[in-house]
Amino acid sequence: MSLFKAKDYWSTSLSSTSLTEYDTSSITIAELTILDPPQPQIITGSLEGLLRIHVPNSEASAKDLLLEEDLGEPILSLKTGKFIPTGSNSAASIGLAILHPKKLVVYEVISESNTLSLRKCYEHGLGVRGKHFTAANMCKGGFGRDELREGICVQSLDSRVQIFDLDVESFSRRLVGGLLPGPIVYHEKLDAFITFNSLLDVECYSFSALASAKDTNEEDEEEDKLANLKSPNHPSNTSVSSSKKVQASWSTNLGEQIIDIQIGSLEGSSKDIVCLGTKCIFALNDLGSIKWSKFLGYETISFTLFSNPKSNNTTSPAQNIIVSGADGNLNIYRSQKLIWKAKLADPNSFSIATFVSDFECSKGMITTLSDDCRLSVSYLGTESEKEGQVVKEGKEINYDDVDEEHRKLLGIIRASQSDTRIEPREKIIMRTQVPKRLDEPDKVHVLDGGFEHLAEKATRMPCSDGSEGILKITTKLFLTYTGTGTLKDVTVTLNLPDAVMTKDTCIKIDKLKGGSATPMIIDITFYANASVLPTVDTVGVTAMFFTASGEPRTGTTELKLPLFFFCRLQPATKEPTFKFKLDTNKQPIMLAGLFDDMMDVLMDEERAGVDASGTANYVLTFRYWVADPNGVPFNATVLLSKTSGRYRVQSHSMPSLWFISQCLCSRLTAYFENSEGANSGLELNYNEPHLPLQDFYNAIDQHFWWRLKLAENLSAQNDCAQQFRTIQKRLLLRFKDRNAVPLQQLDVLLAETYHKLLELSKEVENAQWSLKSSANELSCTTLLILLFIKLRYDMSEEECEVLSSNLTPNVSDCEACGWEEMVDSGMMSLLRTVLAKKNQDQTASAQGTTLQMPQDTAKLKKHISIVVDRIHKGARLLADE
Repeated sequence: MSLFKAKDYWSTSLSSTSLTEYDTSSITIAELTILDPPQPQIITGSLEGLLRIHVPNSEASAKDLLLEEDLGEPILSLKTGKFIPTGSNSAASIGLAILHPKKLVVYEVISESNTLSLRKCYEHGLGVRGKHFTAANMCKGGFGRDELREGICVQSLDSRVQIFDLDVESFSRRLVGGLLPGPIVYHEKLDAFITFNSLLDVECYSFSALASAKDTNEEDEEEDKLANLKSPNHPSNTSVSSSKKVQASWSTNLGEQIIDIQIGSLEGSSKDIVCLGTKCIFALNDLGSIKWSKFLGYETISFTLFSNPKSNNTTSPAQNIIVSGADGNLNIYRSQKLIWKAKLADPNSFSIATFVSDFECSKGMITTLSDDCRLSVSYLGTESEKEGQVVKEGKEINYDDVDEEHRKLLGIIRASQSDTRIEPREKIIMRTQVPKRLDEPDKVHVLDGGFEHLAEKATRMPCSDGSEGILKITTKLFLTYTGTGTLKDVTVTLNLPDAVMTKDTCIKIDKLKGGSATPMIIDITFYANASVLPTVDTVGVTAMFFTASGEPRTGTTELKLPLFFFCRLQPATKEPTFKFKLDTNKQPIMLAGLFDDMMDVLMDEERAGVDASGTANYVLTFRYWVADPNGVPFNATVLLSKTSGRYRVQSHSMPSLWFISQCLCSRLTAYFENSEGANSGLELNYNEPHLPLQDFYNAIDQHFWWRLKLAENLSAQNDCAQQFRTIQKRLLLRFKDRNAVPLQQLDVLLAETYHKLLELSKEVENAQWSLKSSANELSCTTLLILLFIKLRYDMSEEECEVLSSNLTPNVSDCEACGWEEMVDSGMMSLLRTVLAKKNQDQTASAQGTTLQMPQDTAKLKKHISIVVDRIHKGARLLADE
């Protein structure tokens, strides 16, 4: 129970039936008529159409309800102001404006011996030229800085505003930025409307600009479209018509949905535009600039501004903010500082509308309308203890129990202050099971029905009946929930490398039983991508769920796919275009035993070809499922020296070396750790005279060339599409002309341009595919260079992480920046920090620059060479070394 609570001064229930419902704008407070004694009235209107007027008193009674009338239509909003005309030069009298979905009605409230009644003054039907208009909300104000009367602005569900000046309709305009209506308010100082659109923008529309603008209804929009298709010298296509369109004075994107907007003075010196978001609150100045914003940390429902009683400025006092949250709290802020928090009297409800007003002799009373249709007038107070603490006498103290409790508390305190992370008891444990053989190939038609894109890229292999099938492997994922009860809506997400495909990367689990229940088993089928070389063999698995208390939790694991999923063994080949030697300080390990899983999946005739005359112990050739543009499959060969622990890896393609080299290193490490322990002392060395940087640079140049080619093709496609649209517009004008005009071969030009556009689109697709293929080869080559640098210069894992984060193997190209720009920036960062020549320069940082596509790769290659040269001379990548 909270100590600070809002104490009820007066309350009543507005719920007549279970279907009674109110909105944020269903309540207002004003002195509609003079009572005895004078005090404001609370006016409420439900979506059922029931209008009530209450006057709260210290002793609640049935006399507090002064008026109850059923208007027969839903009440969307209530406003009070100078709406009733009295004369040409005299001020308008106070009226009550009620907004219904299809009309706006203004009433005068008449008092006779403290009994109220309604008199309809005038009514406006909503809509222009009989067009469809359904009201959403409204605002009021002295439009045009009129001090004698107030106008009403009604906004529709499609963001059209209709302005009324007392009993006369002024005009109607459609706001340019809106698809859905947002909160709208009138700013008296700017003589403008402040609203919020579906693009998350707060916009300002000047009243004078709206009044002089052109109404953009559907007929006018059609005329404008036809005018734009005509020549620039056409009489109907002039700058005058374009200048009359509705334009916002300013627009500010807040990046969050706005619930309500109010105008106030938070500091007392100037007017502020206060916007309440779903989790934040913003303050804007008159020009739309954000003065400050505050993250509230809870879901907001409504808010209001009220004058600070301690403000020194009596003419324009500073205002505080009351924000109502979904947790039932009233949060009071002075600017950005939280100064008070109080719980509503009913802890199970929250306020959908909040006001601050004076009743009888009490000032600053808080009026709230809760979600359960309860109207309350409250004040801030505290909740005292209902019963005093009773001290029982005569009870003997057990000091042993006290010491035991003290030790437990000390243990809890130490655990809370410890840096050691305590694993939660409620978690999901995942483990995987991978088969030792591939599945029987699927028929190609199995992937019909939404998975044709997988069938196009999947690896093909013959089925048992001789027909063409698709290579696949089915793994099992076991999920166990350690908590009690049952989890609902568990989401399992798969993070796949480019060389692996599956039907669903997101798996939904409705229920997962906890405790000692049998683990849930999920079968996941993977397909090998025959268009890219493999870079990694692991699939990331993440399970996300929410506990019973609503706390989000995740569990992760990795699924390691077998080597035979990515390649197969074939008879040894000799294509040593690219090769390197890997030296070890251990006795040689027979390749057939090191890659026993690859040997086990071979058929008898295949094993005979691979292990001809026992050569499999010293020579193995791995053939990938991927082929080069000439149709030659990528392969890599591993050779073992018979006298020393030296291994040689060779291939006709440099990218093909990476995956097999990585598998060789990891298997050698695992073999000696299993046989000799974790401290086996295995050393892997790359002792070639030079790093193959020139081959690495060739891969960079090829990737960069395809980037330039794709940009060129996209530019040509854009020009051709622009030409195609221009010809279409000219033909449309010819067809719409009442008098027949010769086409002058425009139809032939349109057909030729269409065929050219198709050809350019095909070239763009080919360039995109080639860029993706070159990016995959560059990624493999980069990983291989990083492996060579690590082995040659005996780099630690931390140094490898630093280098790979700057010379990244993740080759991704987007419109904003490409791989070359990011790597060049990383190389410059290393050269200016840890690899700087002078110690005093190691703290220098690169100036903030915008990454742009370079003209060539000369600077990038130069910077990579300098980084490798400084590492070769003994520089380390960690500052403490």
